[in-house]
Amino acid sequence: MADDTALRERTATLCRMLGRQGLIGMFGHVSLRVPGTSHVLLSPGAGSEKCEVRAKDIFVLDLDGTVLEHPAGRKVPAEWKIHTQIHRDRPDALSVVHLHAPYATLLGISGRELVPVFSHGAFLRTGVPVYDNPRLITTDAQAATLSRSLGQGIAVQMRGHGVCVAGVSAEAAFFACTFLEENARKQFEAASLGGARPLSPAEAADCAAANFSQYSFDLLWQYYEHKDEMADQLGCLAAPRGLS
Repeated sequence: MADDTALRERTATLCRMLGRQGLIGMFGHVSLRVPGTSHVLLSPGAGSEKCEVRAKDIFVLDLDGTVLEHPAGRKVPAEWKIHTQIHRDRPDALSVVHLHAPYATLLGISGRELVPVFSHGAFLRTGVPVYDNPRLITTDAQAATLSRSLGQGIAVQMRGHGVCVAGVSAEAAFFACTFLEENARKQFEAASLGGARPLSPAEAADCAAANFSQYSFDLLWQYYEHKDEMADQLGCLAAPRGLS
């Protein structure tokens, strides 16, 4: 295999940062596709403390689901088909994340559409479709239906289950995961004030043009990477959610 050390580190870092945000717990997982290959780097599954995942804990799967490398003492995620299916269907999506994000999941449970309500949630302007099945994704048919529901989009709600996000890079996926949940939280909390006022299509387009960019992706990644490093030094498992 080609030297993918840096990508393994990035996969583990993405997992830890989302774990510290509380967006993946026992059951969430992340993947990166190794460019130019059929190999997928996948974080460990149930029972793993996501804030402690390291490069040595990362699985390597082929797109057909064959486990090429199995870290000792780790379990492959039960829903690994989410990743292999979307990576097959979306060559542009080098990163796929399955979240159990609390507020986004709550909106899905209540049948509320995720709509952009603040600047950094403007990328949601293209819509967040719903995969209307709360069951675990363990079959080819389920994975294919989820992937079709996502289509060419950035995110799909999984009713009564969670969210799936696809990004052109780990940094893009992390940005989308972070601000999808932040947007969902603001939507939820605004209900106590009479409801959120969505961004207009023109406002969302302008805001997305301003902040859904590589510069913003890198800035957010570096911010949370530093928080991750500091948490390691302090022996903390989780950092406070949100950017404020």
